[in-house]
Amino acid sequence: MDFNRKLYLVLSLIVVLPLTVITSNIAIVAAQSFVIPEEKPIISTTGSAEKEIPSDESRISLAVENTNANPNIARKNNADKMNTIIDILKQSGLSDENITTSNYQITPNYDYENSNYDKIISYTALNKIELKTSANANISKFIDLAVNNGVNRVENIDFVISKKTLDENSMELLKDAFRNAKLKAEILATEGNFTIEGVKKIDTSSEGGYTPPVYFYNNYAGDTAEKMPSPSTQIIPQKNKITVTLPVVFYIGNQTQ
Repeated sequence: MDFNRKLYLVLSLIVVLPLTVITSNIAIVAAQSFVIPEEKPIISTTGSAEKEIPSDESRISLAVENTNANPNIARKNNADKMNTIIDILKQSGLSDENITTSNYQITPNYDYENSNYDKIISYTALNKIELKTSANANISKFIDLAVNNGVNRVENIDFVISKKTLDENSMELLKDAFRNAKLKAEILATEGNFTIEGVKKIDTSSEGGYTPPVYFYNNYAGDTAEKMPSPSTQIIPQKNKITVTLPVVFYIGNQTQ
């Protein structure tokens, strides 16, 4: 091999080897950048809080129902009675804001007794209204006035919490529920010899709610029922229980000595 060819091979080795080393270093750096850090250990607890608060709103469902062979007469009889009832309720202190129509219908009645299912023998008209008042209002007076003047169906009474009152109390209960979740985690940390190192997640979709009590006043009086003086209807609101549940996930760490 001549001198020129030997010199070319030596120079080639000097150039190629450093490039190989540099390429290997880049590959190592790239591999290190994709290392996924280990996830911190966690613990999950569910905090809860509840409170009883009085209702501040009421919903009273009243209805007039009558049956007649002539649908127009059934409709007119209902309309006359309902107009009288609404006028009397307004005279007693209610307004259009307190009284709303919740249902109105006229339905045919068929001759089921004689198995003549295609024959209409009468029509039943139904007018239903809802009274919305403060829970502190004289609800008994409104019911008695309505029944004495033509209402023959008092379907139910709901005592509820207004949105404003519910929101105010829910915010306080939310704080209490979080404190309760944290207290549970701290108790477990003491027993398990670890520490609480922050919050990972709070699930506010599970806050909870409340179910108001429902009162049924099934006093169905026929059209021929005699109007007689009677004791006032006793309506006694109960308290509602609001419950909030709050799942919380905490980061945990090793107990330091």
